[in-house]
Amino acid sequence: MAENNKNQNMIGEDSLPVTSYWKDVVRRFCKNKIAVIGLIALCIIIILCAGAPLFTSYDPVVDMDFMNMLAAPGSEGHPLGTDDLGRDIWCRLLYGGRSSLITGLSVSLLAAAIGVVIGLYSGYFGGVIESLLMRFTDIMLSFPFLIVAIAIMSVLGSSQRNIIIALAITSWPRFARLTRGQVLAVKNSEYVEAAKVGGFKNTRIIFRHVLPNCIGPLIIQGTLSVGGAILSAASLNYLGLGADAASPDWGMMLSQGRNYLQTASYLTTIPGLAISATVLAMNWIGDGMRDAFDPKMRK
Repeated sequence: MAENNKNQNMIGEDSLPVTSYWKDVVRRFCKNKIAVIGLIALCIIIILCAGAPLFTSYDPVVDMDFMNMLAAPGSEGHPLGTDDLGRDIWCRLLYGGRSSLITGLSVSLLAAAIGVVIGLYSGYFGGVIESLLMRFTDIMLSFPFLIVAIAIMSVLGSSQRNIIIALAITSWPRFARLTRGQVLAVKNSEYVEAAKVGGFKNTRIIFRHVLPNCIGPLIIQGTLSVGGAILSAASLNYLGLGADAASPDWGMMLSQGRNYLQTASYLTTIPGLAISATVLAMNWIGDGMRDAFDPKMRK
């Protein structure tokens, strides 16, 4: 009899393994080979850019080799060649990656901070507050984001900080819409009702009970928005609305190389590939996280 009970317990443990929610998410993410490749690629890019002084001895702005201007990739001392001022492309690529990654991450965090707060309060309280906030969100979504960003940049002026502000202003409505939808799905749940009966304040209920149960889709949106912000920032820099011309930035490198497409196409090809690889890696990670957080994928 005891042996039968032991066998039943073993069967139950095998069929329903004990695991936490986040461990299950990590396990499903690791099963997605494309997502893992994207994560590895992104880690390599971050390590190279963050540790730029370890991988190059040049300064991206000051060091100019006037004897080797527009040197082709593979030249001695310049593995990726030089630009029209003799500056090392490899060096500017690494330091430019810092600027692009910081911009993408800053835009995503700032847009999430604005959009999540608006989505939480509009979805939880409803009524006139929801109507006003969502109508304003709809107005923001009705305009092409790049046109709005250019208009904001024309008012604020050209700088990397203003790019972050402009892109965050045009990106928060997506977070607001997503957050509101998630809040509407969970605000009538038993644990939220129990918290209300327990006399907890609305702010505590929102940030301690509602938001943690909406975090999965928000993480996915945040991951995907980083890649979009990098691409948008590169577009604004390409149009000359971003950082100073001497500052290393992937979008600025594209802009400066467009005059040499026929004679030195590598000036645009190399930063273009860097942008593409980074955005692609972020999208692969976002797709993997979307599948990992999807309850239908749980086995």
